[in-house]
Parts: sequence; structure tokens; C-alpha cells
Amino acid sequence: MNDGRIALQERSLALNPRKPLAKQAKRQSGGLVLADLVLLAEDDDLLRAAIVAHLRAAGFQTVDVPDGAQALDAVRVTDFDLIVLDRRMDGLDGIGVLKALRARNVQTPVMFLTAAGSLDERVRGLDAGADDYLAKPFEPAELVARARALLRRRAALASDVIEARGVRLDRRAKRAFINNAEVDLTAQEFELLETFVGHPDKAFTREALLLRMSAADGASPSAVEHAVSRLRRKVSDLCSVDLVETIRGIGYRLRRD
Repeated sequence: MNDGRIALQERSLALNPRKPLAKQAKRQSGGLVLADLVLLAEDDDLLRAAIVAHLRAAGFQTVDVPDGAQALDAVRVTDFDLIVLDRRMDGLDGIGVLKALRARNVQTPVMFLTAAGSLDERVRGLDAGADDYLAKPFEPAELVARARALLRRRAALASDVIEARGVRLDRRAKRAFINNAEVDLTAQEFELLETFVGHPDKAFTREALLLRMSAADGASPSAVEHAVSRLRRKVSDLCSVDLVETIRGIGYRLRRD
């Protein structure tokens, strides 16, 4: 077996305990671009650690969980760019997670990882709504390349302009309009508003919003509170009520009409 290949029995990796981090920013030609946020659900602890290490080395930001139930919980509070699911987890398996996501109209790209490489198995996963299928063992470079391909496809389909409740955002030009009046926002403020406008009926915890912001590593949820306060002040003259409302015990969401 190739030494670089991620096998089903991965060697133990000396990794520090992982926790969700503030979404990192990376420089590309044309400006600041946020690192893509990937959710990984894999019940093999060593394999999960190995995949996380390779994804982070490739520049992705990751959140990892050991089972399907926790994957669904993570999606409820965080907007991911890509979801990678082990096909055969104990309890709620990958197919069950995927069906639940699609039933909720979560259209985030999903890649299956599986030791079962039969044609029938792949067809079943694709029919359930998966966007790609990768059989174990696999080369780390292939996993990264497939992840990037799915994200490029998603970006090509995404609209540059999104609107909700009097807010219009031009995501390519990074311009924001409130009731047709342009407002000057910082990168973090634009990221927050983009998250709210993209999901106008969803309430986000402070921790989930922190993942969507280009904050420095180690930033606390209080950074979200400060950013929301700044955003509210900047748009107060353009709105009769607070654009972003506080949901007690949860966090924030775009104010409903």
C-alpha cells in the first residue's frame, strides 16, 4: 500500500484536541477570500484525525464529528461549504444523514467516503442526493482535489447577488445596499450580513457565526457581539427597526417582516 494513502487502519497521529476555529482568511489574487468550511462525519477516530490533518494542510477549515446525529446537529447551527460523510456509521448512517439534509432543503455539496465500492452501493448514495463518492482507501491528494472540484461547481452555480428583507448584497463586488441605499461595511460586517441574508429564517449561535467570520484564531464569541453591534449602528439610519434581532438563548438572525 502507498505510504501516503489513507487506509482503513490509519496510524495514530499526534494531533492536539480539535475545536471549531474562527474561519480563517487566505490571500488570493483579487483580494481576501475565506477558507472553505468542511464538515466531516467519520466514526473511525484515527481516520477522522488523518482526514482533518490533510484537509487543514490543504487550506480548508474543518469541523469533525464521530456520528450522523452530531453531523445533523452541526448543520443546524452552522452553514458549511462542503459535507463529507462516512457511508457506514453506527446509528444514523451517511444515507440517513443525507436524506435528512435534503428533506430540509440543505443543498450543501455532500461527498461520501466508503469501504463499500460496489456499483450498487455508489448508485444508492448518488440517488439519495450525494454529489460525489470516494472509496477507501484513497490518496489524500484525490480527496482534496474532489473537494475543490465540488466547491468550484457550487461557486459557479451561486448567484453573485442575494436579497432578503430590504437587503441586497453583491457578493462579487462586496457591496451592500439597505433599502436601496449603499452602506460601507468592513469585511467582517459583510460576512455576517451575507450569512444572515443567505439564510433569512435561520437563527445562528455566536459560535456558528464566528466560524463564518475572518476573525483571528482564538477569537471569542464576544467578537461576534461587537461585530453585530457595529453592523446595527451602521444601518440604523436606514431601518426603522434593528436589522439583526437577538434570539434569547440562541444568538442572532435577520429580523422577520
